[in-house]
Amino acid sequence: MIHMRTFFPKTAPEKLHALLAWSKLRQEQLTEAVSVTKDTVTEFLMRQIERGNWKEVQEVLRGKPMTKAGKFLLEELRDSVATKLIVRLGLRKVIAVGLAVVLLPLIFAKVAGQLMSKVRQ
Repeated sequence: MIHMRTFFPKTAPEKLHALLAWSKLRQEQLTEAVSVTKDTVTEFLMRQIERGNWKEVQEVLRGKPMTKAGKFLLEELRDSVATKLIVRLGLRKVIAVGLAVVLLPLIFAKVAGQLMSKVRQ
């Protein structure tokens, strides 16, 4: 049985509310941003697993990318999410990057939980 601890910062909801108030995003935009982020994370992680980067994916999902490869994957994923938010939602770069930074830990926790439930079955 694989035990995977996920990173879920306690301040993420507060940061998200502050970002939403500052950026004046509508609820529909936030919902779309979450969907885009989740799809991007899932696609990215699956590509990395197919390439044999399972250890780095585990580090990223745990919230502790300690190796250079793990840190690189996390930075690449943040950039990818921010770019997709800019393109799909037409957000300004500063808002897209802020959303990516706040949403990624939340999405990681959810994706890690889904992966663990699949592994257990």
